[in-house]
Amino acid sequence: MKQSSLLTLVFAATFLFLAAGISTLAVTDPVESNYALTALEMVRSGNWISPQIYGTDWYDKPIFLYWLLSLSYSIFGATDFASRLPAVLFGAMSCTLAAWFALRQTGRTATALLFSAMTATSLIFWLISRSVITDQPLYFFSGATLFFAYIGLTEAKKNYVIAAYVMTAGAVLTKGPVGLVLPGLFLLIFALVQQKAAYAKRLFPPVGIILFLLLCLSWYGSMYSIHGKDFIDGFLGFNNVTRATVSEHPEYDVWYYYLVLVPVSLLPWTGPCLYGLWKRRRHDDTYVFMAIWAVGTILCYSLAATKYPTYAYIANWPLLYLGAWAIDSFHERDSHRLWLTVIIPTLLFGLLFASLTFFTDKAPFPVDSLTILTVFIAVMAVLILIAWWQKAYIALPILITALTAVTYLMVTFQVLTPFYQYRSAKNLITANISGQAYFFEEYRTSYPYYTGKTAIWTAPASYDENARLKRDEVWSKKHLYPTEEEASVINRLKTHQALTIIVPKSRYRDYLASDFFPLTHEMGQVGSYYIFTPAP
Repeated sequence: MKQSSLLTLVFAATFLFLAAGISTLAVTDPVESNYALTALEMVRSGNWISPQIYGTDWYDKPIFLYWLLSLSYSIFGATDFASRLPAVLFGAMSCTLAAWFALRQTGRTATALLFSAMTATSLIFWLISRSVITDQPLYFFSGATLFFAYIGLTEAKKNYVIAAYVMTAGAVLTKGPVGLVLPGLFLLIFALVQQKAAYAKRLFPPVGIILFLLLCLSWYGSMYSIHGKDFIDGFLGFNNVTRATVSEHPEYDVWYYYLVLVPVSLLPWTGPCLYGLWKRRRHDDTYVFMAIWAVGTILCYSLAATKYPTYAYIANWPLLYLGAWAIDSFHERDSHRLWLTVIIPTLLFGLLFASLTFFTDKAPFPVDSLTILTVFIAVMAVLILIAWWQKAYIALPILITALTAVTYLMVTFQVLTPFYQYRSAKNLITANISGQAYFFEEYRTSYPYYTGKTAIWTAPASYDENARLKRDEVWSKKHLYPTEEEASVINRLKTHQALTIIVPKSRYRDYLASDFFPLTHEMGQVGSYYIFTPAP
């Protein structure tokens, strides 16, 4: 098969796989809705340069994801499908890039397909490739940067290094300075460890640097000319330096956070990935480069104060490549025992999803019976064990990919669809909201996104979110949604003005103990929200 045909097939197959069911997944709070509403406001205002949310300039992230979402909304309308399409597109592009790189480096179609399949079915990739966040475009651009740079440095091909700079610009326009700092650091360390000055010299082609600056300054320069110091302070100061030095979620700020998270995120391929990193140690360029990329990413983000599950995501690129490399070696060595490193994590992965059956009646959202899913996982587990026992090793990656892909599809419709609905205010579209809407203690950005109506945050005067979350007061700057003080809302209730107070289920007890409650009447529950109106 020609390379172009193979890559087209990989793109089409992974796109369809990742896109399955996304139109049923509501935009969730508290993260996805911020991106979705900002892009929607961009479309409605016609301002495609300065991101705004609630009509206020917002410097949380660079422009690229907002452009993707705005373009998607302009074509498909403000739908759940349109919200998740950009991530799916970049997920499929990432799988295609994986196949291209493996095919180019090894010349083996089987390895290219394996690397792509492992990428598409790894747990965190599947989740993020369907999420309304910046991390999937960043994953693609970071991978392209490092793959192209590796080829350019080791093979003395300047055009690949130039292409790496273009991809780096995409990463910086997606996430900020980290899109340049981490890849640049890894490449410099790689040249130093390999003791090859030529690699370092090839790293700075003038054309690549000029293209990088032109692409980045097209937006960063425009933002500075429009907003000046406010942009620098908001974007670089608060949303980059503060995040790195002051923990937003102190309970997660532990040194082993990513040492636990990354292996879980690689399921069901954790075994061969860790085997490839540890057991196939050697001093050749490929291994050293991949090891620096993987370990360096985990180390850098472990040192940062704020921890997020997605921050070390780009470490999965080299780990999955080393995993595919390890599986290739298992075929060569024909070792019965080594294949257990592939099978055991897979069986644990299957057990993880099969165990969902025992929690469906305890879920705070409706979940249909998962009996069929459990039976399917059990049957596939038996087939995998039989294939291993009979030494039909070539079938194992195929069976594991099939097990994982079908499990994901079933979980999408049976679990994620109601769960995402539960994590969203989409249900409130059908609620009887009269007058001004208020959210009590926890704001839901998906409400103005779905309804097009303004909602205001309110809480008791003594309420302190930062104290509740045990974090620094600096994080008060994070919220830009409209607010109203308790005394003002109480006065509106006493004068029987038309308004509705929406209370998230997690804040219901607080509401019953507040001064708002005696002045209101409970109208009922819609999804995970309680609805209150002024008492008659």
